[in-house]
Amino acid sequence: MTVGTASLPLRTPHSDTRLPLGAWLVAAVTVLALLAVAGRYGFHGDEFYFVETGRHLQAAAPDNPMLVPYLAAGWYALVGGHLWAFRILPALAIGCYVLVGGLTARTYGAGRRAQVAACVAVALTSAPLASGHLFETTTFDLLATATTLWLLIRAIRIEDARWAPWLAVGVAAGIALEIKVMIALVLVCCLIGILLLGPRQVLAGPRVWAAAGIALLIGAPNLIWQATHGFPMLGVAANIAGGGSTSSTSRAMLIPSILLDIGPVISVVFVVGLVVLLGRDRRHRDGWLAAGFGIFVVLLLLTGGKAYYSGGFDPAVLAAGAGPALAWVLRGRLLRQAVVVAVLVVSVVVTAVLALPLARPGSTLFAVARTVNPDLASEIGWPAYVGEVGRVAGSIPPSARSQTVIVAQSYALAGALDVLGPSTGAPLPKVYSGHNGYWFWGPPPASATDAIVIGDFTPAQLATAYGHCELRATVTADGVDNDLAGTKIYWCTGLRQPWSELWPRLKSFA
Repeated sequence: MTVGTASLPLRTPHSDTRLPLGAWLVAAVTVLALLAVAGRYGFHGDEFYFVETGRHLQAAAPDNPMLVPYLAAGWYALVGGHLWAFRILPALAIGCYVLVGGLTARTYGAGRRAQVAACVAVALTSAPLASGHLFETTTFDLLATATTLWLLIRAIRIEDARWAPWLAVGVAAGIALEIKVMIALVLVCCLIGILLLGPRQVLAGPRVWAAAGIALLIGAPNLIWQATHGFPMLGVAANIAGGGSTSSTSRAMLIPSILLDIGPVISVVFVVGLVVLLGRDRRHRDGWLAAGFGIFVVLLLLTGGKAYYSGGFDPAVLAAGAGPALAWVLRGRLLRQAVVVAVLVVSVVVTAVLALPLARPGSTLFAVARTVNPDLASEIGWPAYVGEVGRVAGSIPPSARSQTVIVAQSYALAGALDVLGPSTGAPLPKVYSGHNGYWFWGPPPASATDAIVIGDFTPAQLATAYGHCELRATVTADGVDNDLAGTKIYWCTGLRQPWSELWPRLKSFA
């Protein structure tokens, strides 16, 4: 395949005022596909946590800024907790993420067909479909980061003294900072790319620094909270680097996993985009983006980051490669075009099966899909788990209920009880956990001498805190082998130490 920009005449970023209808149709189909499966399986454990976190008025949480939790809690209340409706916003976010691919192609000066091709390429990547199915920070971070990069490309390409494009970059980056701090690393890597390849003159004036100031001002609540609380997010990052998350990526598998998240077929377009950006006629204008991506990948290798962290770069790089890839297909004979269409159809089917909740839980196909996308399994079994805890709580002697609390090992175990518990009809004891944000919400009262303890605690750990513990139930997670399956539910009495001594030891940032 010959790549270059001959088929992409460079125009000013604002020469076309509208995206073509095809781009909107691609985004609409993506949103409809996500909504079609939005109600399958169930809530994800992280979704419970974000909803409960958003119910607490605070500047930040140890693992995330507060924009997505507040959005999750507000939207959950607005839609009455209905799963399908709850996932409308993530689907719309990914639809906008697809459109950013077309907008970036337009900013590069690509024609209308190439803009549609860029939207198609973005829509066919695996990671956005998988995350767009869930209401989580990654979903909105992908959109915020991709939008920031598009606006940055646009600001650099508008060669006049206007402030508005750079102010837009600052606002977008600030919003991204209130979703995840990852945008700061992305922009630092891009800055290094600009210093290496140009255009360095954009750094000479005040506009870029004004944009940086706006971003920091918007992101200040989270940054200040982290600084005043000892940067607990660093502990979370260290746990991820050590493999503590179901989506952690080993360093040896990072680059293959990045390509897998993009998709084996669309990765070809991605590589073409990198080559185009680094080509002789584009290197000093757009090469910084490819260099920034490469530096970011190196940073992930050094720090043990997750493969999908680089997903914010995908629309911008795919937008550079989609036009040349489309031109190569159209220049070929009918056989080449038929083969490409067939490969894309297979890619769509495989990507959908692996990224979306399509397979029957417990089936062989489900087992294959959850190997690639562990989040699918994390949506199974929560109502049964909450019901099991409710049955244990109902068996507690009435005389002991006033002094009983629930202590859950993880935020997902605790969040499911807080969010789904009221729907069971039976009142549950108040829920506590030492995991991430739950730890900051404080320990049980001193009068709470008994507890329903949930998690994989060892007998020695339980004996340290309580005089007597009895196993009351084991969670089956509806027959699916996931992190919830096998979780133990204990009834413990006789608190041995005051909560003021126990609580610091329960702190877990992971």
